[in-house]
Amino acid sequence: MPKIALIRPRAIGGTPEGWLEMKADNDLVFSSWNSFKVLVVDSPFGSLASSPRVRRDPLLAGPADWILISPKTYRIDDAADWILPIIHANTHIAFIQNGVEHLANLRPYVLADRILQVITDCLAERSEPGKILQRESVLMTIPNTSSSTIASLFPAEGFQIRLTDEWSAAAWRKLCINSGGAVSVLLNQAANLFREGDAADIIKNLIRECIALARLEGAQVEDSIFEKIVIGQSSATEGVMNSIHADLFYKRPIEWDARNGVIVRLGKKHGVATLLMRWQYFF
Repeated sequence: MPKIALIRPRAIGGTPEGWLEMKADNDLVFSSWNSFKVLVVDSPFGSLASSPRVRRDPLLAGPADWILISPKTYRIDDAADWILPIIHANTHIAFIQNGVEHLANLRPYVLADRILQVITDCLAERSEPGKILQRESVLMTIPNTSSSTIASLFPAEGFQIRLTDEWSAAAWRKLCINSGGAVSVLLNQAANLFREGDAADIIKNLIRECIALARLEGAQVEDSIFEKIVIGQSSATEGVMNSIHADLFYKRPIEWDARNGVIVRLGKKHGVATLLMRWQYFF
């Protein structure tokens, strides 16, 4: 029975963690800033309710075979304090996060060969600690390495793990999708802004800036990605919030830097202005 430590669950990480609890041969322990007795994930496949062991002290959690860490980027320091007390020689660390800087963000705390970079496509919202609304099935994209055994931890229903030999390209594709979400925050409107002329034009140009940076960073982002994003976001369900808009709505800190600031920073590195992204980042 694998011992799995879930560090700082939230919507992007809390949803997969809800599914982990469904497998009887998993032994789970949660770390959280907030105590909660029940984890509820309301999903299209039914309501997943469990009573995980929640710890606020890593010394009470014990060594773990898998660590799934999914903090917002501005809380990595706090979350990383949990890793050293529970790691052992064969521990795998799955780092679930927005953006394209997974290794750079976690490498100050743990060796790179311990880190499994994870991108999660998961339309979900966390309204309060232990309560998550999952709107569609979960897709986790990971590098095609020996750590891909993470797939064995999850049930088959409602969950898919995709292996890729081009993880950087996959991460940049996801960032291209996320980059325009800043407009939802600035206007405090849900994610269906592609139906409005001026807002849609700004979002499209933000996506173009992100695609250009992806290619300068060496990511093999195909020409068709722009049209795919436009079609996908134009058909977004009415009222659905992206994660940074949800942070605004629920009065939590907003994860600007991982989703928009990174594009400004890398633009400076390559001598590219990223004028639209810069305007939003410093708004």
